[in-house]
Amino acid sequence: MTKSDKPSEASMAEREECQRDPRPRTVVLQQYAGIGDFIWHIPYFREAARRSRDGRVSVISQPSTLARELLAHEPWVEEVIYYDHRRRKHDRATSRKHAGLLGMWKMARELRERRFDRALFFTHRPNRAVVAWLAGIPRRSAYGFGWLQRLFLTEGPFIKPYQGPSLEVYRNATAFAIAHGLSTGPIVPKLAVPPAVVEKMRHELAGLPQPFYAFAIGTSEPRKQWGKQNFIALATELIKQGKGVLLTGGPGEDGLACEIEAGVPAELRGAIAHLTRAHILESAAALSLARACVGNDTAAVNLSVACNRPAYVVLGARKLIDHDPLVHMLTAPRLSDITVADVLALIRRTEEADGAA
Repeated sequence: MTKSDKPSEASMAEREECQRDPRPRTVVLQQYAGIGDFIWHIPYFREAARRSRDGRVSVISQPSTLARELLAHEPWVEEVIYYDHRRRKHDRATSRKHAGLLGMWKMARELRERRFDRALFFTHRPNRAVVAWLAGIPRRSAYGFGWLQRLFLTEGPFIKPYQGPSLEVYRNATAFAIAHGLSTGPIVPKLAVPPAVVEKMRHELAGLPQPFYAFAIGTSEPRKQWGKQNFIALATELIKQGKGVLLTGGPGEDGLACEIEAGVPAELRGAIAHLTRAHILESAAALSLARACVGNDTAAVNLSVACNRPAYVVLGARKLIDHDPLVHMLTAPRLSDITVADVLALIRRTEEADGAA
């Protein structure tokens, strides 16, 4: 054997690793930018990890999902890799490391260095499959909705796109997981929050009347916004009933939260607070301590039910969010048709039914 014929130290290490655990070294991907979208994929990523080398997977997602923060404590996650290729709507300031064709090549090069055996990409987009192909990952699976994506995949089965009244993101992810043997049916997404974080937030929120309701006041799109005056009126009514109110959102909701607080009568403001600059796990912990989450279709709603707390979503005429029985939807031809009285009535009916059960 010549010197050039000798296996490299890297290849020898890989061979030994494979002999120790023959399961494939796996990377998974979800394509959407929202935190809620990401949460819906977590149970299937966890199941993929159970079938992968050392019981772990690497996860590819967009930075806006805050996946690194959400999964930082999860033992089944080897690494979170951000695919920073596009801005969210209404965001024109953020630079994109992986934008365009050059960005795809950069992403592929990053993946090639990690030497994955298998890619399970929860996506119908051809460019993600191209990235996996450029990265030289030998086993490549994705939804396969069209011929162009299938051209760069090596393994089926492929799935058919969901067409129905519900949001398709969770439905397609579920169908893909079932098709590839990750589960035998839908898995309701749940999130474990470190106990220390829960206790920290319990201490910080101790001044609110108990029980308190968390309001999801933020939104990624103006058409999902129920409105400041509705939140002021709802907060006022709940506080009059002796409840507390916590306004949740991101830094972009600071101003709105202050306006809602200011709109509540002065004598009631001691029962309302806002949490808009917390770490995402702190927000999840706060939601886990609430009686329920009420408000717009946004991340807080999905965090709430993932932490086993009910959510009342002011949805309007949009597609249904019915992946978890803890989600209670208020639908109407227009979002503006849903009143504060409608929300209070649904909360009352639901809590009475739960109490009877």
